[in-house]
Amino acid sequence: MEFIESYMKFSFLNEESFHIEKSSFVSDNESVKVCEAIVLINGKLSMIEAKSSSPRPGNKEDFDTYISEIGQKFIDTLLFYNATILERHGLEYKEEYPEKIKNQNPQSLDYSIYLIVHGNKSEWMPPIQDALRNHLRHILRAWNISDVNVKALNHELAQEKGLIKQYLPTSILKEIKSKGAKDQTLINQVEQWFSSNN
Repeated sequence: MEFIESYMKFSFLNEESFHIEKSSFVSDNESVKVCEAIVLINGKLSMIEAKSSSPRPGNKEDFDTYISEIGQKFIDTLLFYNATILERHGLEYKEEYPEKIKNQNPQSLDYSIYLIVHGNKSEWMPPIQDALRNHLRHILRAWNISDVNVKALNHELAQEKGLIKQYLPTSILKEIKSKGAKDQTLINQVEQWFSSNN
């Protein structure tokens, strides 16, 4: 499975990943907000959310809203995944998962949570990580998920850890945006850059 999100290219084995944001359940239920993808990494079901920017922690109102919205995506993803695995919605949505993800035992499965922010400096990420852990603390306790399994990384660290295959250099992104490229034009230019720089 490959997809581009927030100017980063993700690439995972098809049998170990699912683009959950594109699932029919999410299409059928607009109130459910999920992360980009779920992927089996080192025996854990990893929930991955990608962003192209973040407000500074000093901008409290915007920062709190940002963390709250991202946190809700991880919570909804966790609940949706387990609800479908336990067939609370019948078999329809469960059948969309690849076999390895579909056949996980929810009683013994461990989870990891990754927020990846393109363009941020690495030193900007610890306050975001701390805020996200604090926001999710109730759900982490309820599901017995360790705080250390919640990670906020920038694009460079994410690539080092193998979570993303490639990222658009910020200098190129600034150049594209400076030309006034927006919406579909920007998307086309970004996709063209990735396809020519494999």
